[in-house]
Amino acid sequence: MEIYVNGECQQFQDETTIQDVLDHFGIEAKRMAVEHNEMVVKRSAWVTTYLRPDDRLELLEFVGGG
Repeated sequence: MEIYVNGECQQFQDETTIQDVLDHFGIEAKRMAVEHNEMVVKRSAWVTTYLRPDDRLELLEFVGGG
């Protein structure tokens, strides 16, 4: 199925979760926020939130600095 990750079309298997997408890209969850179809998803729900074709994910990493 096709989903959009940070605006780019990506191919994933059916029954893919948000956590599966993060794992695919090798992203650690420590300083991440995920928006699914314009709604922020709690970290505890990443493993149970299944994606559907044409869903949109925005993966946001918090960066410190000054």
